[in-house]
Amino acid sequence: MNHRKKRIWPWLLSGLLPAVFSFFAYRKLHGKQKRAVPDVFFCEALKKRDGILVPGALVKNGVIGAQLKDRLDGALRLYRSGIGSCILVSGTAREVKFMKMYLLLRGFPEDKLYEDRNGFDTFQTMKNTQSAFQGKTFYVCTQKLYIPRTDYLAETAGLDAHGIIVDSMIYRNRRKDRLREYFAASKAWMEGVYYRWNRH
Repeated sequence: MNHRKKRIWPWLLSGLLPAVFSFFAYRKLHGKQKRAVPDVFFCEALKKRDGILVPGALVKNGVIGAQLKDRLDGALRLYRSGIGSCILVSGTAREVKFMKMYLLLRGFPEDKLYEDRNGFDTFQTMKNTQSAFQGKTFYVCTQKLYIPRTDYLAETAGLDAHGIIVDSMIYRNRRKDRLREYFAASKAWMEGVYYRWNRH
């Protein structure tokens, strides 16, 4: 019996510790949110910024997913309201290809569209944007669930950017999204700590 317990403990710890750490990181990021987060559907009162950033998301079989569609529609709404003077789409090369196509087909001017085909995750997107647009300010079109992580990573990268809520619906698989966000938050928090430590 004792031998069984000894064999079980390492398995329990290997599963429990990452879960506890992910929960801690999630609370650290999501509990840090202090500012009032604007909603794209009430954007008239927003202060103008230099640009609008759209991070990539699911594109499956050539079809843009619901979350990415909301992000792109939100960016168009902000641009047409005069809140930002350009749109930057960031993601993998495939994501950017379809994002660009979506915007152009809806009449967005190509000379106001910028591409980042190396935005493999949110932090890379923020670092790339900060490097390419130093001193510029952005709104980031994303879902309410991801706002705290987005703001944290933008601040860590030295980018003056604020997330803006673009949710127009209740998305499918929200439980999976929330579970995934626990682990994404832990990754983001670790990236932030390491990045800040490495810069000093």
